[in-house]
Amino acid sequence: MRTRTIALLAALVAATFVGPHAGASNDPFLAQQWALGKIGASQAWSKSTGSGITIAIVDTGIDLRHEDLAANVVTGTSVIKCGKNAKNCNTTGQDDQGHGTHVAGIAAAVTGNGTGVAGVAPNAKLMPVKVLDAAGEGSVENIAAGIRYAADKGAKVINLSLGVMSGVSQVGTVVGWWKPIDDAITHAWSRGAVVVVAAGNDSFPLCAEPAAHARAICVGATDPNDAVASYSNTGDVDVTAPGGFGSVFCEHPQMDILSTMWAGSAYDCGRNGYETLAGTSMAAPHVAGVAALVMSKGLTNAQTVERIYATADDLGAPGWDPVYGYGRINANRAVS
Repeated sequence: MRTRTIALLAALVAATFVGPHAGASNDPFLAQQWALGKIGASQAWSKSTGSGITIAIVDTGIDLRHEDLAANVVTGTSVIKCGKNAKNCNTTGQDDQGHGTHVAGIAAAVTGNGTGVAGVAPNAKLMPVKVLDAAGEGSVENIAAGIRYAADKGAKVINLSLGVMSGVSQVGTVVGWWKPIDDAITHAWSRGAVVVVAAGNDSFPLCAEPAAHARAICVGATDPNDAVASYSNTGDVDVTAPGGFGSVFCEHPQMDILSTMWAGSAYDCGRNGYETLAGTSMAAPHVAGVAALVMSKGLTNAQTVERIYATADDLGAPGWDPVYGYGRINANRAVS
């Protein structure tokens, strides 16, 4: 079978939006993390912090030395085979692109350390599983291998902020291109993991692959006004979460998602290890963090998914609807 590539699902980068947030943390950028306020994260922390749960970031890797991530990072891997002339090649899961580092900080940045940002699940662990290269692309086979690695190494939440363009996605589903990933997600579910996947940034009325998998939580994106972001796929999403408005790279302060960043990234606009991005890539790790908060209280993967759906803020038509799914996630309600 010819190798198919899947790419990350970050949209555009913008500068920092300063929004209100009543937090219980001394992290200096917390006031700029409007998304945590939207989902009631700091209120949830009095009930659960994600302790004992590992979130696998199946992505471009994680900056293992980042000041706001290192203390939460556990052993991971890279499934990308290194060629003789490969640059920045590693077997540890070290990021060489930046996207995975941003995703990781949203889910579980070290919180209350007087440094940088706060994460949705402050005491969860982060497992770097590098399946995408420095260009943000990876093969179906590598992504499937990364999912299986995470599940077999004990990750109870697996975040996939990656996918394919929606038109290609639908064709690939028909001809079976994505079967290795589908089988890997089924395997992860059988091992007790919750699999969270970005819906896609094509403004398409269907979740892209692999978010369309029946055992995955397909996550659409909302902006600071709780409107569905213009870029977000809809149609059959399960839930929505803050993903940002989306704006021009490094130019104007807009309402996007502030998180950690690898210093060598093309996304880095000079903010010393922190940056804003927008996309369903950013929405998904908010859900992954909430899943860790819930699972930390002893719930199974099936119970966790049900709890996330049942406690979301219903912002569209009553009940499930094709725009918001079951609604925008609410961390505080999910752990209450």
